[in-house]
Amino acid sequence: MQSDYERIAALDTELLFINPEDLDQTRDFVAKSKVTREELSFPVLADPDRTIPTKFKIQKATDKGTEVIPTAFIIDKEGILRFKYVGSDPFDRPSTDSLVEILGMIEG
Repeated sequence: MQSDYERIAALDTELLFINPEDLDQTRDFVAKSKVTREELSFPVLADPDRTIPTKFKIQKATDKGTEVIPTAFIIDKEGILRFKYVGSDPFDRPSTDSLVEILGMIEG
């Protein structure tokens, strides 16, 4: 996501990563990103109570417990949900090219 952040930010868009872990685990995630990759330019929100997945119904029961489904939202400046993509596994997300195209259609 970091490598694509500049393309997304150039469209007057903010990227927010929501981590369904506690604050310490989220801090570890951000710290590891600094060590293994570039420092993250976008905010990371800790959501250990999984408030957001519950509200948006993007979780499913598995034999290991409740799992958050990877999801991409585009919400416009007025707070209107313009795009929602719910994946089927951790790697199933729209490409940055697809998101940039959708953002262009919303803006244009």
